[in-house]
Amino acid sequence: MSTLNLKDAAIGQWHCIRSGSSPHQRLEELGFLPMEKVKVLRRSWFSDGAMVVQVGDAVFALRPGEAQMVRLEPAA
Repeated sequence: MSTLNLKDAAIGQWHCIRSGSSPHQRLEELGFLPMEKVKVLRRSWFSDGAMVVQVGDAVFALRPGEAQMVRLEPAA
C-alpha cells in the first residue's frame, strides 16, 4: 500500500492516521494520534494555502507543511 499524507488526501473521505507515523509534537498535542480518524473538509484555492481538517470532533486549519507530516491509511 502506498503512503498517503494528509496534504494529498481527497476532500470528504475519512482516513486513519497511520500507526508508527510520528507527526510533529504540536500535532500530537492537538489530537493527531495514531488510529484517529481524520477528514479533509476544505482546501484553499492557493496551492500553498491552508486546509481545514476534522480530527474526531475537532476542526483545525493546517498549513501544507503540517499536513504533509501526517501519514494516513484508509479508514476501516
